[in-house]
Amino acid sequence: MAKGIYKKWLEDDSLILLQGWKRNGLTDEQIAKNIGIHVRTLDKWKAKYGRIRRALKIGHEQANYAVENKLLQKAMSGNTTAMIFWLKNNWRDKYNDSELSPEERKLATARMEKLKADTRISNARAKALEDNGQDMELLLDKMLDTITKEDKSNEPR
Repeated sequence: MAKGIYKKWLEDDSLILLQGWKRNGLTDEQIAKNIGIHVRTLDKWKAKYGRIRRALKIGHEQANYAVENKLLQKAMSGNTTAMIFWLKNNWRDKYNDSELSPEERKLATARMEKLKADTRISNARAKALEDNGQDMELLLDKMLDTITKEDKSNEPR
């Protein structure tokens, strides 16, 4: 593939085409195929060229708004499925399938965050041990003791 093909896609007409493809629901893979590039190249272009990234983002948002509008119209006209879907996704505190109270959901979320943090610590410890051996384990133990003490001092009484 010729170098510099991206330049064509920075032109206004090409950006409108990208935006339209995304608005019409094409995936990045399909868009890359239309351009004649690999999807990883498109990912690089999106990272490097803000105009390409914005055109695709705007197209995606336009599609979302169009679908949202249609869903709202169906819900307002009495389509029960659309009503349920709308409420579950736009009023989650009130309409959800969870049998947990809001307080229980908060507690479950906090537990999940703690589990994620513990996992990150375990992974970091394993990597440090692998990279640096026993001396790093002692250093990590001291750091974790300090963190644990700080956490306990910040707990509500």
